[in-house]
Amino acid sequence: MKDAFEKLFRAVHQFKKLNVSDLIPGLSSSEFSVMGAILQMGENGKITSSELAAKTKTLPPAVSRTLRGLEEKGYVERSVDKKDRRNTYISLTEKGWKKGEEVRDRMQDFGCSVMSQLKEEDIDQLVAYLDRIYEIAEKEIDTRKRQN
Repeated sequence: MKDAFEKLFRAVHQFKKLNVSDLIPGLSSSEFSVMGAILQMGENGKITSSELAAKTKTLPPAVSRTLRGLEEKGYVERSVDKKDRRNTYISLTEKGWKKGEEVRDRMQDFGCSVMSQLKEEDIDQLVAYLDRIYEIAEKEIDTRKRQN
């Protein structure tokens, strides 16, 4: 079983090595990640930098650096909450929304191109296996947390 886990972990981990941001000229992988998180907020969505840090699992100083770069490119803007000036919200500019749509289209095209090279039943089976492994792993983590 130890060997099987190591094989699975290696196979899953190698996807982190894919630099999908190479498909999006002009965006680093951190900018790609932060813009994706903001896009998920919806058209009128605003998010704080601490919420972005939590969502992207990135340290706040790194998110701040990334936001500065995105601001310089004209993709995001910050606004201070008029009711509570301690809160600063980040949102996409019109240029940011256009870039976001471009990113979404390119990623969808990329995903479809990759997945079209596999049989649908193989994809369904793989997804079912990964979902099941995830459920088991989640339960195992919970059990071990309670033991400690």
